[in-house]
Amino acid sequence: MKSKQEHKVKEEMGPFLEEGEEVRAVLIARPRGWTQSMAGGRTLGVGQAIGGRAQKQARTGAEEAGIKLASPGAIVLTQKRLLTVQTGEALVMGKGGSVKEVLSAIPVSDVDSIKVKRLLLGYVVTLKVRGSEFKLEANAAAGAKPMAEALERAKIEA
Repeated sequence: MKSKQEHKVKEEMGPFLEEGEEVRAVLIARPRGWTQSMAGGRTLGVGQAIGGRAQKQARTGAEEAGIKLASPGAIVLTQKRLLTVQTGEALVMGKGGSVKEVLSAIPVSDVDSIKVKRLLLGYVVTLKVRGSEFKLEANAAAGAKPMAEALERAKIEA
């Protein structure tokens, strides 16, 4: 885990885990298109429209797999499950960003793949779950690659 917020989420997950379960990776991420829609005001709304469409596609793909996404939120991987959690908004100096609730939990065996692609100042993370694909975006400080590697290890262990 690279970012302070990812470490914080890991520390706060204890009450949400099953007996014997441990956090292997955390990824702070938002549905793909979030950054573009936030920056879209400078492009006469074009960026907002494109970003909004990308977010809708991400949420739809996730819902088809039985996953609910949050913004702000995180993906948490244990040796048994992939969880999505809602977090508070991260503030400066490690403040904020606390885990609010678990939105969905699926067995690791249902996760087909996690692919990570570097893009400018961050990552595009493509998850394929139960045959449905959806994209998230994460900043450069996020643990995107460690999440993909942890999934591969968890699948081998299972």
